[in-house]
Amino acid sequence: MVLIDKDVWNEESGIALQHFLKELKRIGGPKIAANLPKVFILATTISPEEHAELKSSGLVDCALMKPLHLSILISSFQEAFGNGKKNQVDRRKPLTLQNLLKGKQILVVDDNKLNRRVAEGILKKYGAIVTCVESGKAAIEMLKPPHAFDACFMDRQMPEMDGFEATRQIRCMERQFNKQIEAEEVSVNGFGNEVKWHTPVLAMTADVMQATKEECLKCGMDGYVSKPFEEEQLYNAVAPFFFESG
Repeated sequence: MVLIDKDVWNEESGIALQHFLKELKRIGGPKIAANLPKVFILATTISPEEHAELKSSGLVDCALMKPLHLSILISSFQEAFGNGKKNQVDRRKPLTLQNLLKGKQILVVDDNKLNRRVAEGILKKYGAIVTCVESGKAAIEMLKPPHAFDACFMDRQMPEMDGFEATRQIRCMERQFNKQIEAEEVSVNGFGNEVKWHTPVLAMTADVMQATKEECLKCGMDGYVSKPFEEEQLYNAVAPFFFESG
């Protein structure tokens, strides 16, 4: 297994990353696929085009967005090494936001009606199935496991209950539900999260200061997107969760 920090590589290496990866794959031998090293790219940002090129070339097994989260890291390793539910990947298929979001059940949480409409419109443009609610409490009710949502976009600042507190309570529910799964007290047949329940929650915020980012991650959110959505940032936010199913 090889982990390559794309940001550091681009700054310090005199060798083109693509050339290095081709040589790395060649060393393993063309006929012994099982012995080829798994290659993971770490990146703060990566364009949809670059992501698609790396995957379709067969040189990269997974691209991980920084900062890393343990749950995503474990899931990516399981899929790459054949222990996950989705270990058959069509590397020839270029991935776009529509590939990633088409058919995904997305919950949008925002107390501002206009913001909800804008987020809903953008996500639907890429094929997502969108449900909107206007409060953190409503989000908690919608995300009580088991449920059918693939991800949640949560406004950071809302009256009565903000996105941070709502996320903390959602994570608490998931921990309790996972204990029931382990004890075989509940059945989750037909739902996506059959081993460990974890709904990706992405903060929607106009404040992208480092302290805000850290607070988002500290409360249990998986990432953040700025308002209004920008295509490349939205891609980078959802790719770690939906890449293999795109």
